[in-house]
Amino acid sequence: MDDVADCLLSVAWNIFPLMGKPPESPGNRTEEVRTLLVDACHDAGMLAREWAAEHGAGTEEDRVPFLRLAEVGTDANLFLGMVSGTLVADQERIRRRWAEIETLVREAGELAGWIRGRPRVRPPLPAG
Repeated sequence: MDDVADCLLSVAWNIFPLMGKPPESPGNRTEEVRTLLVDACHDAGMLAREWAAEHGAGTEEDRVPFLRLAEVGTDANLFLGMVSGTLVADQERIRRRWAEIETLVREAGELAGWIRGRPRVRPPLPAG
C-alpha cells in the first residue's frame, strides 16, 4: 500500500505543475477539475500511507480503489490537455472530451469519498 501512496502522490504532483493560480472567478472548469484531482489524489495518497503504516502492504482488493483513482486522475488530466492544447479546434471532439472528463470527475469524486469513508481499522476476519 506504500507503493500505492507513492503512485497517488506522484499523480497529484504531475497534475499540480500544470495548474496556474486557483480559479479567481467561477467558470474556469479546467482549473477546477485539476484542483479537484490534485486534492483527491493527494488526500488518498496520504490515507494510503497511513493505512500502510498500520496494516502493511494490504491485499489487491485493498489497493484497487486507490489505484483506480490514480488512473482516473491521470486520464482526466490527459483529456484536459487534449481540449486545451488543440491546434485545430474541432468543437464536436472537444465536446466529447469534456463529456469524458466530466464522467471521470464524477468517478474520482465517488472514489475519493469511498476512500475517505473507509474504516481506518480493519474489521476482524470471520473465523472459519
